[in-house]
Amino acid sequence: MPTPLESGRPAPKIKPLNDRKKQLSQNAIENRRRLKNRFFLCLTVFLLIFSLMGWSYMEKRQLIAEQKQSFQVAEQEQTKAKKETARLKEEINRLNDKEYVANLARSELLYSKKGETIFYFSPED
Repeated sequence: MPTPLESGRPAPKIKPLNDRKKQLSQNAIENRRRLKNRFFLCLTVFLLIFSLMGWSYMEKRQLIAEQKQSFQVAEQEQTKAKKETARLKEEINRLNDKEYVANLARSELLYSKKGETIFYFSPED
């Protein structure tokens, strides 16, 4: 078998084993660094997305609470309006009664029947 120099090809360069171990070690360190950078990038993106989702959730929750409160206020106003409507309907029915109208005129407008004397007392302060 001819030697590498006799065949006309240059002899292959063989790196010492220590150099190869150093190179592998440096590659492993670079790979870990890249992996760590990717991890922190992914973690940052995840935290950013999670924060935005949390902010959106809290905003929607506050909006729902405000709407519930305004709904309760509207229900209270509706209840008051229904009571007022019922009271006014009753008042209309009573105003159709002539005796009620006469009593109302005597009490609020100080009208009197013939022969009646009205005594008015002012409230004491």
